[in-house]
Amino acid sequence: MRTRNLGDASSFIRDLGSCCSAILFGADIVIAGSKEGVIRSWSIETGQLVFDLEIEGPISDLAISQDILYVSCSSNLVAISMNSGKILWNSSLEGSSDSVVTWNGFIWALSSVYEIDISDYTESTLWKFNDHGSLVERWSFAEKGWHMGVDDGIVIGMGRPSCGFVRVNESGVEHMPLVTSSPVTIGCDSSNMAIFGLSDGSICNSKGELYGRVGEMITSLISLEDGWACGDQQGLILRNGTEIDLNREILSLGVGPNGNDLWASVWEDKSSFLSISPDGSHSEIFKHRERIVVCGFGEGGIAFGDVAGKVFLVEERFENRFDQEDQHPEDQETEINHLRERLRRLR
Repeated sequence: MRTRNLGDASSFIRDLGSCCSAILFGADIVIAGSKEGVIRSWSIETGQLVFDLEIEGPISDLAISQDILYVSCSSNLVAISMNSGKILWNSSLEGSSDSVVTWNGFIWALSSVYEIDISDYTESTLWKFNDHGSLVERWSFAEKGWHMGVDDGIVIGMGRPSCGFVRVNESGVEHMPLVTSSPVTIGCDSSNMAIFGLSDGSICNSKGELYGRVGEMITSLISLEDGWACGDQQGLILRNGTEIDLNREILSLGVGPNGNDLWASVWEDKSSFLSISPDGSHSEIFKHRERIVVCGFGEGGIAFGDVAGKVFLVEERFENRFDQEDQHPEDQETEINHLRERLRRLR
């Protein structure tokens, strides 16, 4: 089976005009944001544009709750109607707006302050807003928070000097240690906890357990239905403790359209995409000339955003294209006609 280009496998290709910085799957939509502040949403079924607006960039994070899209961007938290694409409210934060989650009926944003003189972050602030955009409460910390998630409250994985993580809930603010003392650099959420990647390559959770360790800085960390997976700068992937060595920097990880295999994008002068089965066997499936910077996935589909601003959606049906060479000519012609008709509608 010959290697294809990412575009060959994509149900649709769209353009944000500048480097992608966030991707989110919703109900039958894909939402993408750029460093320049463009936010666009498309229907997965038809490929049609749902809404298109431009706010102050970069777009750092996206979250959806009850048909409202919450956006961390520049130094603001913005609420957008998913139905109309109109801005409902815009609240200013201090420093850079890094991430947003919803929990317990409120919207929580995390911001950080970077001091150019010392080339380091000096503090972070957690902001609690109601659904009208009014500030309810705020908490400041002497460290940068590198991941915000939910586990019996809001949990924030911290950098130096304190490291560990902070939990904020109705009982107050509590600082919790992790099983190693290295600072948190990345994180993700599973169904009932947060998972943190540390600078020494350790993977821990907010329950106090050490999952495993890779040799270099973790570049991608995702939760799976049966656990978690991570990748590092040298190309080592851990999936629930099983090692797969790809020998190239891991740019992103996601769950493939079939819902079982991992898809990894790696970098070596160009982006290559590999499909990794649960038993660790893997094969290269397509290539792309630009560097992949963000990845999002949902049921039956996965989306990639590159440094040039292109957004690619790949659906489960893409796999039919890779089987065409093994089909009988009449079956192949039928499949090609079907794909041409679908692409005419999408593009």
